[in-house]
Amino acid sequence: MSNNKKKTEPKKNEPVNYDELRKPWIKKRTGYIVITVVSIALGALTAAQIIMGSGDWGHGILWGVIFAAMVWLVFFGMAWFQTMLRGKPNDTQK
Repeated sequence: MSNNKKKTEPKKNEPVNYDELRKPWIKKRTGYIVITVVSIALGALTAAQIIMGSGDWGHGILWGVIFAAMVWLVFFGMAWFQTMLRGKPNDTQK
């Protein structure tokens, strides 16, 4: 075993730009597309699992739609919660 422990120099105490950290990672439209694809996929997977397990198409489709709607509920619920904590972002800032 080698004892090649490199001492890393501690980073200088640089000020953190919190405005830069609060910017969104992806665009709103891209986020909606991702949530749509994920909710449809999870709803279809849930429906397929119920249909294959019990053979009841009605319950399978019902629970698939409910599960897909719950994905959107969590998405919008967390967006609402974030606006309560941080306030609405200013879109006019450059």
